Amino acid sequence: MHDELVFSLVAFGVLGLVALNALSYYSQRAMVFPDIIWVLLLGVGYGGVAHYLNFGLPELTLSPDLVLYAFVPPLIFASTQKICLFHFRKVLAPASLVGSVGILISMMIIASALHYGFGFKWLEALLFGVIISATDPLAVGALLHGNREISESQKLLIEGESILNDGFVVTVSGILALTLFSGERFDLLASSGNFLVHVVGALLLGVLFGRGARWLLGIWREKHFTLTINMTVAIAFGSFALAEILHLSGILAVFATALAYGYKPDAESQNRQIHRHIWDYFEYIANAVLFFLLGASFFIYTSFDEISLSLVIVALVLLAVSRLSALIVLFPFIKVEKQSLNKRDFWLLNFSGARGAVSIALILLLPQTFALKSLFLSLAFVMILFSLLVYPLTLKRVLKQ
Repeated sequence: MHDELVFSLVAFGVLGLVALNALSYYSQRAMVFPDIIWVLLLGVGYGGVAHYLNFGLPELTLSPDLVLYAFVPPLIFASTQKICLFHFRKVLAPASLVGSVGILISMMIIASALHYGFGFKWLEALLFGVIISATDPLAVGALLHGNREISESQKLLIEGESILNDGFVVTVSGILALTLFSGERFDLLASSGNFLVHVVGALLLGVLFGRGARWLLGIWREKHFTLTINMTVAIAFGSFALAEILHLSGILAVFATALAYGYKPDAESQNRQIHRHIWDYFEYIANAVLFFLLGASFFIYTSFDEISLSLVIVALVLLAVSRLSALIVLFPFIKVEKQSLNKRDFWLLNFSGARGAVSIALILLLPQTFALKSLFLSLAFVMILFSLLVYPLTLKRVLKQ
């Protein structure tokens, strides 16, 4: 029995790696989707066969703990450690604005439509609105990876905003879920205080981890890539885990850790290049597995009996309108080095708002007794797949223009 399991895992891994190479080659020739989206579609196909056909294939599911504790820390760290703090501070203000006020505007638009149009209670509508408003940094990073048509400042704004809004969403959704399921009365002052503690505490914790790692490596006088990889993997997972234990934002803690660790990087060397290549490979494999599992989970978590055609259409309209409306409202205030966004940058920021696995993980963490959990999952999967399939095509048209 164990031998069969080991053989199956090895065979699955070998075929998966070969399939990744094939997808990468043919996606570059077809130039339709990024290779990561083909991985997602492959996962959807696998999930459909495993769920509906009796071929003996195991059904693969995306567990919330797997997403938050196994994938989020290394992927956030991998994306953020490429960011230079000196350059990032130029886009910090607009990224923070869109990633906080923009999320609140989007949340209110979605919640209002669900409350007045479909009779959802306000707290339930607000909870779904904030969860689905998050632009997943894992998905956004995968879509932008290797794209040379997007400038570094544009990538900084898009990726930075996505990471910051994810930290914001996780914190706000936690406050709303606590109010909804604990029966406590919502207290704006107390909730605002908790939010500030979550954010500031996570950022301070991250800085402590990042600079502490630099300090230790400096004392040990070691710059070999094996030791820097050991240290960065440790602080990526360690900062997230400790932040969550302390009820702080794990995503923002990892973000601050990577920024603090990468600040004033060492001079370019062979060890540093190898370090960067290893982290690129970590990011590539983790994204591939995550997107495959996301696709494979579609038929397991989506209940087509729960959602009506009218609700699906409204959800997809809200997906587009909510973020667009938020950016239109904030457009006069979004400035990079005192310069307003041009038309191309505005649409680039809008259609970089892909949703992803973090939203699914947050819904899966809701109590099993929550009556709307299955409906929320079904709607979220439809909206996420739509954004991951349609937004890359739209981005391509924006970049060509």
